[in-house]
Amino acid sequence: MSKDLESPYVEGLPNWDSLYRARGEDVSATRPIFTGDVFTGVRLPGRTGAVKPRSVVVLQHPCAMRVNGVDLAWQVLVAEAANRKELSEPEWARGFFNLMPLPDLRPDSTTQTRHQAADFDNLYTVKPDLLTTRVAALSPFGVNLLLQRWVHYSSRVIVPAHIFQEQTVAFYEEADLIEEWCDEMGGQDVQGETGACLQWLREPDGGITRQSHLKDAQAHSMIRKAMRAELKLRRAAADAGRTQL
Repeated sequence: MSKDLESPYVEGLPNWDSLYRARGEDVSATRPIFTGDVFTGVRLPGRTGAVKPRSVVVLQHPCAMRVNGVDLAWQVLVAEAANRKELSEPEWARGFFNLMPLPDLRPDSTTQTRHQAADFDNLYTVKPDLLTTRVAALSPFGVNLLLQRWVHYSSRVIVPAHIFQEQTVAFYEEADLIEEWCDEMGGQDVQGETGACLQWLREPDGGITRQSHLKDAQAHSMIRKAMRAELKLRRAAADAGRTQL
């Protein structure tokens, strides 16, 4: 295993965009809360006990934070995120082990809030209803680096990012599918449509559930194609029902 933590640097140059799936207005309200999501305006106490709005990053695995695949547990583990200058490549690799840097988190900002970092020394468990204003969702690569740094901070073991990719790819794809399903069905009843999508994914297909098929990256396009066909049927049925009314 490598002695260095991995980073978004490529041939000595930073590629901050590789860390993010979406930021700011590009973050979809229909996407299930996922590991690495950044929320702002969460009112929490600090070391002195003073309560103020803070930014936080979700640390838990998407399954660990849900009781039935849909509803979030009564508390979710997060780390506080605060303003922090960008780290150099050596600093990513061999230092600041208590941080998950979030450079260019707010790319349009001209203030110190542009670059931030999650601090594993400042942890909270928060009620899900506090997580309302999501300002960023990490890319698969960003999630893998977050998990790598979090595990290293907790154990001093460096697990290669590709190992995390193997373990999270099915869950990330599931979140993508749920987001698309909710968007295509109108996005009005996110909770209900999330449940409907999961019910469809948990139905058997070729001897195993579609959800199980997501563990095989080669099957992702097949499941997505089948889902889009299912959504077409459901939208047609909904339109027919409205016409009859």
